[in-house]
Amino acid sequence: MAIVRPVVECNRTQVDNGRVYLREMVFGDPAEPHHREALAITGQTEEAVAAVLCRDAQVSKGDAATTARVVSAVMFLAMAASVNVAASVDEIVRDIREQIAVLLTR
Repeated sequence: MAIVRPVVECNRTQVDNGRVYLREMVFGDPAEPHHREALAITGQTEEAVAAVLCRDAQVSKGDAATTARVVSAVMFLAMAASVNVAASVDEIVRDIREQIAVLLTR
């Protein structure tokens, strides 16, 4: 969660702008410089999560990378969802933590 929380905090600084930013990451033009930068940050975040997961000798690099992409998707949906517009950083982080816990216990 040490990787996840700063991302959520940054995204929630201005909730409406953060949600627009997330939509642009998915649907915007990847050739546009800001979009490209956002996708690069997402990739770096996924790499950091995968590196943490690889600390467990039972987790392969491939599984870690796939799991990191799922974690990224969970983060995205938790931050972008309309039902979470009024949610605090702590509430969103808790939601993400609960979802990731289910994923990691399998």
